[in-house]
Amino acid sequence: MVSAPSVLVVGGGPAGSTAARLLAARGARVTLLEARRLPRAKLCGGGLTPKAQRLVPESALATVERRVDTVELRGGRVPPYRLTRPDAAVAMVRREAFDLALVEAAARSGVDVRDGVPVRDAGEDDDGVWVLTDGERLRADLLVAADGEPSRIAGRIGLASRPALSGLGLEVDAAVSSAVPEDTAVVSFTVRGGYAWYFPKRGHASLGAASARPLRAHALHQILTRFAATLGLGVESGRVRGHWIPIGLRTGPVAGRRVVLVGDAAATTDPLFGEGISYALHSAGLAAAAAAEWMAGEAPDLRAYDTRLRASLGPAFARLRWVARAVDRSPSVALLLIRASEAARESVVDVVAGRRAPFVLGGV
Repeated sequence: MVSAPSVLVVGGGPAGSTAARLLAARGARVTLLEARRLPRAKLCGGGLTPKAQRLVPESALATVERRVDTVELRGGRVPPYRLTRPDAAVAMVRREAFDLALVEAAARSGVDVRDGVPVRDAGEDDDGVWVLTDGERLRADLLVAADGEPSRIAGRIGLASRPALSGLGLEVDAAVSSAVPEDTAVVSFTVRGGYAWYFPKRGHASLGAASARPLRAHALHQILTRFAATLGLGVESGRVRGHWIPIGLRTGPVAGRRVVLVGDAAATTDPLFGEGISYALHSAGLAAAAAAEWMAGEAPDLRAYDTRLRASLGPAFARLRWVARAVDRSPSVALLLIRASEAARESVVDVVAGRRAPFVLGGV
């Protein structure tokens, strides 16, 4: 009897746990390694767009703390515009609970989940792949690297090219603002080269600012402080944390013979709204499909994943990068256009909801 193919997945975020779950459902023997103990905190605004919500199991949607169908768009010197669209409602989650639910869904599918197991080294050879943890050396047929940015696996395997863009994000937990309606999120394009956000949840809000410009952390902290003040909030009592955001896909390959990069390891965050979860989930689905083809003997390796990821996300990211540059030059003009044009508003909804090409994402 031939044993089922074995897969190692490194990283327990949305991309890693989803790839693990899908591969286990296809008959693979999957081991998921997460460096930290679960549940663990993750720096992220925690907004699930409709296109992300369609790609996760119901158990993960049960972690939603608030739904908002109004997004207040800010920019330049014109008054904010409140975009209210129930078909583009965003679900707000705490990443520790949301990620845990996805990992638990993977475990129910038969994935061997091992948390608190950091991977120190990895490699690919003619017989498969291997990873080295603090306690043992594990071998498998395939490896899915979902270990974020910077990806240790990508560096060890030789896939550590630069993202198209790299942004610095700062985030802090804050009180819910009394100056903003409870069903409203705020996205402000007053940050040069980026944006600031206010995402209300249950009893608190995620407050942050990010930029792809070469800003120093203290300058971005000042921007975040000023944005918070416009909401009647302060950041002094919270712990402001920072992280790098890999944007627009890596410039080099994201797949080898037996290895694929997914989520932040592949730089799947979009260049306009900084949305990462939906595109990470999409990358996981494509990775699982490529692995399934190899498992069935229909492909010699996993390199087709790179082509498919770029074909599916490249057009959307190219368009969003063009829009991001235009908004950065004149956020006032961008807001005036949204205010005056139904077509412009529908385009925003297309991006958030994933209704029409090139923003439609495949199912997982």
